[in-house]
Amino acid sequence: MGSECHQLIRKFYGLQEERIKVYRRFEEGFETYLNTSPNYDFAPYRQLVHDVTQEFQRISGDVIAIRDRLRDDHNQVELVKLLEKIQEEEKKKLQLTAEFQVARQVEIDNGDVDHYKEEVTQVKKRLQQSVTRICEHMDDLKFESEDL
Repeated sequence: MGSECHQLIRKFYGLQEERIKVYRRFEEGFETYLNTSPNYDFAPYRQLVHDVTQEFQRISGDVIAIRDRLRDDHNQVELVKLLEKIQEEEKKKLQLTAEFQVARQVEIDNGDVDHYKEEVTQVKKRLQQSVTRICEHMDDLKFESEDL
């Protein structure tokens, strides 16, 4: 049982690594989109958003399957709670990432206006806090899974 739980946790870590790569691609694509200012080339960015959304949904589905197996097959209540916390925080992170991208575009479109700079700063701060919480939950998961 412990061996299978370890495999499931390793698979989860692999999925988290995939998320990181998707976020990196999302950010790089957004930077490319911003570089088309002021006459934005929206079509490639829209396609990127679609593709990234599909990838995040697939990853989320795979994490839910891991969570369900840990809960139903192995009764790993603490691990399940941690995966749920990570999933919830990942959802917030994605929402904040989209909010951050919009704020950055608005800032670029409106020039050097303090109000827009402050909005970008505030959203970035909330995004960083979300990333910190994910890292904390990941540390907890590592600690909890060592006892298997």
